Amino acid sequence: YVDYCEIIIEDTAQISEPTPYAVSDPIVFYGSSITAGGATSRVSNNYISLLSRWLDADYINYGFAGSARGEIEIAEFFGRMKMSAFVMDYDHNAPTAEHLRKTHEPFFKKFRKMQPETPVLIMSRPDFYDFDDSYDRREIIKLTYENARQSGDKNVYFIDGETLFGTEERHACTIDLCHPNDYGFMQMAKTIYPVLKKMISE
Repeated sequence: YVDYCEIIIEDTAQISEPTPYAVSDPIVFYGSSITAGGATSRVSNNYISLLSRWLDADYINYGFAGSARGEIEIAEFFGRMKMSAFVMDYDHNAPTAEHLRKTHEPFFKKFRKMQPETPVLIMSRPDFYDFDDSYDRREIIKLTYENARQSGDKNVYFIDGETLFGTEERHACTIDLCHPNDYGFMQMAKTIYPVLKKMISE
């Protein structure tokens, strides 16, 4: 614990309220240790922090290493939050493709029932080529998106995780063939940015 803390400022310094964000409500992210930014060299280099700066928006990061598995109770928790957009990215934390099949669309539907107008971005895992079940997982996640669009939901978007690291030097994007390094997070942010910008502006 902290016994003593001292903050020293210059006599001419001023302390005032921060400049408001251009986006009034935070963007909420839900996902894995990749979402949490666990392998970046510093917090400001993970893809969520990059997007926050580029969009001039605050964010809330609910990235959990192995613990975000699409529980309905968590969907209800998010459904009660005020936000400008919701990013749903827990592919890696689902222990099997079958678990993802049983939880992904019900999770989305629960959130959508509580927040019918909030823009939602659904993504699959970025380290696509390094897992045998990536194709199955992507189709499960994409089906949630397609079913929502077919039902008339115009505020749901999908990014194929295979595209998140781009097409060049993909092997240089992670520290362990899974968790992105600074370069990998930059590639992710560049891919996600135009989609998220469109979601918020619309």
